[in-house]
Amino acid sequence: MARTPKYSVASMQPVGRYALGVTWADKHDSILPLDNLRRRCPCVECERSRAVDRQPADSAARLEGVQRLQEASVMLHWADGHETLFLVEELRELCGCAACKGEPDYPITGQ
Repeated sequence: MARTPKYSVASMQPVGRYALGVTWADKHDSILPLDNLRRRCPCVECERSRAVDRQPADSAARLEGVQRLQEASVMLHWADGHETLFLVEELRELCGCAACKGEPDYPITGQ
């Protein structure tokens, strides 16, 4: 039996050259910096690189495409040929807005 995701993506669009904008079905908006998305790639290759403190090249954070895979996940295609698969819940957890960080009275979190 398939599990229904807790969150649902209504739309995604680039925000300039440096971020991905996500509008969620619950009307929340997230702006996710591409550098953060690439650094948080959950694949084994990227986890190994982080373990030895090796950061991806600057050009690696250039997004070439976004592909929604049904309702549960999103595939990011990077300029260097790497691909990152995020569950929609993982993307929502990366939102750094004040409401998501538990600081609704402080709209700027400093992140």
